[in-house]
Parts: sequence; C-alpha cells; structure tokens
Amino acid sequence: MTRLLTRYFVLVGLLLGSASIASASTSSGGIIGLWQTAGGSGYIRIYEKNGALFGQSVGHLQDTVQQARAKGQPQILADFVPKRPGEWAQGRIYDPNNKTYFHGTLTALDPHELKVYGYIGFSWLGGDTIWTRVSTN
Repeated sequence: MTRLLTRYFVLVGLLLGSASIASASTSSGGIIGLWQTAGGSGYIRIYEKNGALFGQSVGHLQDTVQQARAKGQPQILADFVPKRPGEWAQGRIYDPNNKTYFHGTLTALDPHELKVYGYIGFSWLGGDTIWTRVSTN
C-alpha cells in the first residue's frame, strides 16, 4: 500500500511539474510592456496577439500601439513564439536604420533586461543587443 501511494504521488508530481513548465513556456507576460533600446535611442512596446509577440516602436512613452501606428512608427518585432521559459524565437526584427529584416530570438535575462538577437540566414551570423524595461510607475 505504501509503495502504491508513493508511486501515485510521484506520478502526480511529474504531471503537475510538466503542466507548470508548459504553462511557463507559453506565458509571455514577463516581457510584455515598454522597453528602451540600447543606447536609449528608442522605445518599443511589446504586446501579444494571437499567441505571438510583437513590438511596436513608439515615439512617446504614453503612446499606445495604435497611436504609434497612426503616427507612422514602424513595427520592430513580429511573430515571436515561445521556445522555452523566458525565450521566444522564429520571429522577425526590423532595423529601421538600414531598413533590413532579420530573423531573431528574444531572451529575458531578468525582469529588467531583454536580449534581442538578430541574424541573417544562420543563427551564428548575427549579433545581439540588450533592451531595458521602462518603469511605467
């Protein structure tokens, strides 16, 4: 009887653990919000749409995504999907300085730093930058 209970609790623990990992990998709430690009030259508002992450350049900290689009601000991030907890991949990054699109990944380094990695063709042909979360308080 004790052996049966032990197996039962181990099985329940494994199921609950795998469910929480699956939930964490699809949760994008950790990076949704306003980010300042490296060097402080711009602001990107990251939002979720249909299970994917997108990032809209905003001219002013108070601008919504819709207001930024109406002002002609470019969409910087598109179609990022969860890869594992704290990482999103298979997306596109737009560089408005040279009007180029890159493949990319996003990695939450901590609650205040986001690594944005862009590459062309092969993932080892690229570079990264660190964005900093903007406090909205």
